[in-house]
Amino acid sequence: MGAADLVPGVSGGTIALVFGIYDRLLNAITSIGVTSGRLIVKRQFREFARTISLPFLLALAAGMATAILALSEPLGRLLDDPDGRIVLFGFFFGLVVASVYVIGRRVAWRPPTAAIFIAGAIIGLVVVQLTPTTGSKAAFATFAAGAIAICAMVLPGISGSFILVILGQYDNVLDAVRTRDLGTLLIFVTGIVIGLGLFARLLRRLLNTQPDLTLAILAGFMAGSLWKIWPWRICQTIGANGHCLTDSLTSPILNQRAFLAAGLALVGAAVVVSVDHAVRAPNRTA
Repeated sequence: MGAADLVPGVSGGTIALVFGIYDRLLNAITSIGVTSGRLIVKRQFREFARTISLPFLLALAAGMATAILALSEPLGRLLDDPDGRIVLFGFFFGLVVASVYVIGRRVAWRPPTAAIFIAGAIIGLVVVQLTPTTGSKAAFATFAAGAIAICAMVLPGISGSFILVILGQYDNVLDAVRTRDLGTLLIFVTGIVIGLGLFARLLRRLLNTQPDLTLAILAGFMAGSLWKIWPWRICQTIGANGHCLTDSLTSPILNQRAFLAAGLALVGAAVVVSVDHAVRAPNRTA
């Protein structure tokens, strides 16, 4: 999830959904509240850890933090290199295509679910074509970016990193990670915590009350995001911050790099299908 969230156009929520930890993640996040706070006040730390699934959250956070710290530099170089972007997005394109397929298998398809899938795809397509703005380095802007981007990071198909690009905060946050700017990171993380606590509760309620419709629109978000991560594209307008403001899709040029990207797309798809098979196998056995 950490590696996926570093790449504009790819969502860590997609990874959580495919790996079968999405419900567990939402339940753990939404268990943090007044009740768990009282347990801390009463010094019932063991009960607190059990209530919020603390070992699970710590393991997930450690994995994401490790990936972000270890991969922010190499992924940043790949994203800055036109050839590197083709190869990187080739892998993630295959991963997201396969994710749409495996999530779609969990939906009982009927006219309402098909309609909400199409609506989700249109929304996802519109979001990924929004024009980036010039961001402020003010504390409130950093806080707000964290609160908004985390909602996208939790949503499969809507990239939190791309939302940061749209808000003009991607470079600011990535620079803070690279330079270990703890002040900026603390403000950003505070926004993440507050935004995540509010948004996760809404998602959990939707998954509990309308699972088919919710999964259908999440799959639609992922399908719509494919436009953004198509590896071969031509930038038409570059902003002052170096990000592409407008671009268009193009067909691949058949060379070694194209075959490498296609091969990595197959690898990404194979990873998703294999993980989905492993996650579903215990349920079939039971």
